[in-house]
Amino acid sequence: MKKRLRKRTPTRKKASGRLPSALSSDVSLLEQKCKNLFDLTSDLIQIFKVDGTIIEVNASWRITLEYDERDLANLTVYNLLLPKYRMECEEIFLAVLRDGRPRKFQGSMITKSGQEIAVEGTVSRLLCEDRPCALSAIFDDVTRHKHYEKLKDEFISTVSHELRTPLTVIREGVSQVRDELMGPVAESQKTMLDMVLQNSDRLGRIIEEILDVSRLEAGRVRLHRKLCNIVDVIKEVVGNFKAIIKRKDLELLTDFPSDTIEIYIDRDKIVQIFTNLITNSLRFTEKGRITVRLRSQEDFVECSVSDTGRGISKEDLAKAFNKFSQFAREIGPGDRGTGLGLAICKRLVELHHGRAKIESVPLKGTTVSFVLPRYTHRELFKNSIVGALSRCVEEGGHLSIIIFDVLDFEMLEKRLGFRQMENIVVQLEKLINGALRRVADVAIKDTKAIMVLLPDTHKDNAHVVMGRLLQVVEDYLIREKKLPKMEVHGSVVCYPEEAVTLEEILDRIYAQ
Repeated sequence: MKKRLRKRTPTRKKASGRLPSALSSDVSLLEQKCKNLFDLTSDLIQIFKVDGTIIEVNASWRITLEYDERDLANLTVYNLLLPKYRMECEEIFLAVLRDGRPRKFQGSMITKSGQEIAVEGTVSRLLCEDRPCALSAIFDDVTRHKHYEKLKDEFISTVSHELRTPLTVIREGVSQVRDELMGPVAESQKTMLDMVLQNSDRLGRIIEEILDVSRLEAGRVRLHRKLCNIVDVIKEVVGNFKAIIKRKDLELLTDFPSDTIEIYIDRDKIVQIFTNLITNSLRFTEKGRITVRLRSQEDFVECSVSDTGRGISKEDLAKAFNKFSQFAREIGPGDRGTGLGLAICKRLVELHHGRAKIESVPLKGTTVSFVLPRYTHRELFKNSIVGALSRCVEEGGHLSIIIFDVLDFEMLEKRLGFRQMENIVVQLEKLINGALRRVADVAIKDTKAIMVLLPDTHKDNAHVVMGRLLQVVEDYLIREKKLPKMEVHGSVVCYPEEAVTLEEILDRIYAQ
């Protein structure tokens, strides 16, 4: 008899925990590609914990910084950074770990042999089981690029300085001839000499703009921010243009919401911005008006300069803030500018942590506007300390901070009200700023105190300055009969004698 074969139903194999061979090979290929990318890229890649402990680095990192695997156990990211960048880097790492948003970083690292390597790149957060566990930094070695940039800046700066001296001599000589100090000059000769003087002045302005750009790009421009009424600043600038406005038969209008808008700015830099913008508008406006506006908000002040000139095409507008950008330039005589004015304005606004933009319609006019943030006094003071402290670390200098406290502030506030006490502290801040003798020194008020930043000042000298300023304050309080009786106390915190890090300095200040 034939045996009946039973049809077997296929049985499902128990899961072995292994991937199917095709999928497994795909994963292996992906892992190999990632490893190749990690090891073969020319970028410097490092993975590390927030405390700086290095977890893994790639081959380019080891070759560039001259360390091998055995060295990593004794290194941290902070050991490898140039000291002046450590504080900034720590703040970036904590911010990335906190919100997960990648941050850019520029700085310098030190190789095993002590060589300085300029790097720039991005710091990102890594997650393990949906929780932040480490950071990664992907840097480019830009040492050679920075070196060439430095050589270029030095060349421009040297040439500009060398041009300025003979230009001054030429202008002075022509001016003396024009003013007939060397003898009578015919009217036709005076016309020619006037043309020489005008073009000498133009060349002088070009040299100054090139020097400004060179200093800005080299990071040698430092702001000296103080509390200013920006309305008064603009009125001063506008007043300087009255003669040329009248000569060109134009209108120069102002639009301010009030006569007083106080904000922490570098007064000279803001004057330079408005002077450049109004000069630009005059250059390209034949008829109509130029309007300077201010808009005051709680967190910022918006400034703008508008004109009814020839405008800029849509294609050229995107390049308006680029260096040496000149639009619709005409052949022939006349001051057409260098194309550096807007680039300088944008950089100065950015140094104030603001932003600039430009809008234009051909044949109808152009508006350049920028926003200046209104920092709280504490934010501004912290930023000022960070900048001064970085320079001290870099140059091995000293930093002293004087704290002036109004004693019994709370009692006086209850008696006089918050607004009046705030006005008194503001007046004391202005008084102390006026009594400071160096441009780098600055006084910034907090709610009930005034803090004076004294870069490159030893502790002993800081106490001398404190004594002089206390005398100025006491004389003022005695002289102003309307002010209530109050006492101001002074104290000093010094780097590096008493505090080394930003946190230590702030703790000492607010513990006073």
